[in-house]
Amino acid sequence: MAPIERLRHCLRPTLVRRVLLVQLMAVALTWLLLLAYLSSEFFDSHSLDRDLAAMGGAVAASVAAAGSEAEARVALDASAAMLHNAYRINEIPGVRLLQLADGQGRRLHTAPAGVGVALPGDSARLTTLLIDGHQYRVFQRGAGPWLVTLAQPLIAKSWAVRMVAGDLAFDMVIAFPLFLLPIWIGVARGMRPLRALSERIAARGADDLRPLGIDSRYAELKPLASAIDSLLAQLGHKVQRERAFVQDAAHELRTPMAVISAQAHALARADDPRQRADAERRLDRAIGRASHLVQQLLELAQIDREQAPASAPLDLAQVVRQELAQLAPAAMARGIELSLEAPDSLAQALELHAFQSVLQNLLTNALRYVHSGGEVVVELARRDGELTLSVADNGPGIAPAERELVFERFYRGAGHDAAGTGLGLAIATQAAARLGGRLTLGPGLGGAGCTFTARFPA
Repeated sequence: MAPIERLRHCLRPTLVRRVLLVQLMAVALTWLLLLAYLSSEFFDSHSLDRDLAAMGGAVAASVAAAGSEAEARVALDASAAMLHNAYRINEIPGVRLLQLADGQGRRLHTAPAGVGVALPGDSARLTTLLIDGHQYRVFQRGAGPWLVTLAQPLIAKSWAVRMVAGDLAFDMVIAFPLFLLPIWIGVARGMRPLRALSERIAARGADDLRPLGIDSRYAELKPLASAIDSLLAQLGHKVQRERAFVQDAAHELRTPMAVISAQAHALARADDPRQRADAERRLDRAIGRASHLVQQLLELAQIDREQAPASAPLDLAQVVRQELAQLAPAAMARGIELSLEAPDSLAQALELHAFQSVLQNLLTNALRYVHSGGEVVVELARRDGELTLSVADNGPGIAPAERELVFERFYRGAGHDAAGTGLGLAIATQAAARLGGRLTLGPGLGGAGCTFTARFPA
C-alpha cells in the first residue's frame, strides 16, 4: 500500500474515532471550564482578603505570645520564613513582607532581612500599597504591645492563568487515559456485531435476496437488521415483478410478431389480389398491435422512473377538454356519447405527463369496452380536500372476482372480445401513485358498467 493510500486509510472516518474525538473534546471543554472557575476563584478579591486576614491574624497571634522584643522578632522571622517557604514551594513570584512596630508605630524589625521600606497600614481595614512598582495588599493588627503589618504582593493574572492551566493539564493528562481506555475498549467491542453483520451481507451472492434472519440481542442492531430485511424483501419483490414483466412482455409480443411473420409469408406468396389485400390488412393490424404494446411498455417504463420532474401549475379542466376533443371522433364513429362534467377552470400544480397517462388510459379503456350507442361520462372536481377525476360508462362491467386483478399488468378480463394489451389500467394506477393519488373501481352509470376514480391530494 502506497504511503498516501495508507495515510488515507488511517484517516478515514470511523465511529470509534468519532467517539474518542468526542471524549477528547469533552475533556478539553472540562479543562476550559475548570480553568475559568479556578481562575475566577484565584482573582476573587473577597476570597484573597479573607485569606490575607486569616494569615495576618495567625502571625499577630504568634508575635503577641512573645514576652520580649527579641522573642517578638524571632516569632516574626519564623512566620516570614514559613510564608516565604510556601511561596517557594508553589513557585509563586514575589515575597510577603512582615514588619514589627511598637505601640507608637515606630518600626522595630522587618522580615525578610534587607527590606528597608516602611509598611504603613490601617488596623481598621485592608489597604493597597505600591512598593518598587509592585502592588501589595496590606494587613495590620495590634499584637499585645506591638503592631504587626503583613504585605502580600498582588500576583499578575497572566502568571496565575498559566499556573492553573499547567496544573489542570497535568491532572487531565493523568486522568484521560484512565477513562478513555475503557471507553475505547467498550466502543471497539460494541462495533463487533456491526462488523459481523456487514461481513455477513458482503459474503452473500448478488442474487441472494433472502432475509438475513438475524435475531440480535442488542437493541441498537434490531432496527438495522429489520430495515435490511425489509429492504431485501422489497428488492426481491421488485426483481420478481421485473422478471414477470419481461416474461409477460415477451409473451405478449410473441403473438403479434408471429402474426406479422405469417402474414408477411402469405403476402409474399399470394397471387390473388383479394388474398394480398386480406394479408396486408392482417399484417397492418398485427403491426399496430405490436406498436401499441411497445408504446405502452415505454410509457410504463417512463412512469416507473425514480425521479419525477417538477410539478407545474396546470388548468386541469382545459387539459381534460383537449384529451376529450382528440378522442371525440372515435367515439362519434361508434355512436358513443362522450360528455364532461367539470368547472370552466381548475388550477393545480401536477406533473402533466402522469395526469395525461391516467386520463388517456381510463378513457381508452372505457371506449374500448363500451358497446356502440353507449355512454361515457368524465367528471373533474375538487371536493373534501381532494382532486377527483372519474370516468364512468354503461358498458359490460367487470365481474366482482376480477376487480382486484384488472389493475395488474397484462391481465385481461374474460367474457369479451375487445383487443387490448392489459397494460392500460396498470399504467393508470402507476401514474396515479406517482402523483400521490390512488385509483379505485366502482359501479358505472345506472348500475351498469364501471366507474374508475382517481383521487389526488389537492
